[in-house]
Amino acid sequence: MNATQTKIIEMLESLPEEALDEVKVFLDFVSWRYQRSVRNPQALSRGEAMVAAMVGKGTSGLTTDEIMQMTRGEE
Repeated sequence: MNATQTKIIEMLESLPEEALDEVKVFLDFVSWRYQRSVRNPQALSRGEAMVAAMVGKGTSGLTTDEIMQMTRGEE
């Protein structure tokens, strides 16, 4: 166990019972947040995979400026 882990355990042991519920919620979030990077850092999220699949799929033949003009009513 390293110094950081030891300090965290000491801090947890000094907290009242009510605070431990809040700590658990936070730890659940942190575990979820870093789950993908620990499991497989190269894995794309669902959103990243969808964006990657759409890259280069535009077929209108319009430039970005032309599309923006249409959305602003500047035809």
